Formats: sequence, C-alpha cells, structure tokens
Amino acid sequence: MNNLQSTTLKIRSGLEKVIHVERYVCSIVLIIVTLITFVQVTMRFVFRAPFSWSEEVTLMFLVWFGYLCMAIDIYTDDHAALYFLHKKLNPTLKKSADIMRHGLLTWFFSQMIRYGWMITKLNAPKRMPATKFSQSLMYAPLVFGGILMLIYSLFNLVDTILTPRSAYQKASDSPATAEELMVERGGTL
Repeated sequence: MNNLQSTTLKIRSGLEKVIHVERYVCSIVLIIVTLITFVQVTMRFVFRAPFSWSEEVTLMFLVWFGYLCMAIDIYTDDHAALYFLHKKLNPTLKKSADIMRHGLLTWFFSQMIRYGWMITKLNAPKRMPATKFSQSLMYAPLVFGGILMLIYSLFNLVDTILTPRSAYQKASDSPATAEELMVERGGTL
C-alpha cells in the first residue's frame, strides 16, 4: 500500500468517526422532535393549552436534522442516482461520470456555503416570534451542513480519482446481487 492509499484510509477512518457522531446527533434530534410534537399535540387537544414555542423549535430541529442527514448521504454516496444508466456505461465512462458528479457536487456545496452564510448573516438580528431565538439558527444548517457535504464530496472526488480503472472493470464484470438489483430499481436495502 502506498502513502496516498494509507493517507486516504486514515482520512476515511476520521470521517467515519464524524459520521458516527452525526448519526448519534440525528437520532437524538429525532427523539426530541418526536417528544416535543407528542407533548404539543397532547397539550393542544387534551388540555386545550398548547405551547407557543413548539412549532418553531420543532421546525428548527427538523432543518438541522435534514442537513445532517444529507451530509451523511453524501459521504456514503447513497443519494439518488441513475443506477440503470450508470451500470450500462463502460468503465472509463463510469469513472468519468463519477468524477463529474463529485466535482459538480463539490461546486454546488461551495455555493451553498457561500450563499447560506449570506442568508445566515442577514437573518442574525431578526428574532423568532415565540422563542426569541435568532432566525439565523434556521439558516445556519446551510453553512454547517454545507461544510460537511463539501468535505465529504471532496473526499469522494479524490477517492474516485485515485480509484484505478481496473476496479470499475471488476465491478462491471461481477454479476449483480439481489440487493444491487433492488437498489437499481429504486428499492432500499
């Protein structure tokens, strides 16, 4: 194993730890959102005394949850793709398409960070009506999630560039498993 491969393995190991923390945070956020929503519905329909802040807090948590989950999908490369088309390409075109895809994602996330930062700064002095939190908390996930997605897409881009064409050839030659066919047809594992 050369130094470049060893470095990418170390980086992947570090990113796996970040992903583990992200998944844990997403799990906690989902539990909090579920609890707040359950208590809010109970307070509204049983006690006729709803909380004024619950919708703002729930929406804020859902936005954070969404961007953290998107970052995880970018790292694992599990986002939507045209598998049926990709599978029909020859190994050189597959690698080229993957490089182009990761390059476009990297550019998109850099723009998301740039404009997300502008929107976050613009909304920082504004307050939410019920909680009085800064509205920037609703837009900060664009920047935070965008940074994570940019890092992950850059890593995927470099990893794709370093992947030899022979790996694409080997993947093309192997028969598709039932799980791969299910994913190709739009199902999940």
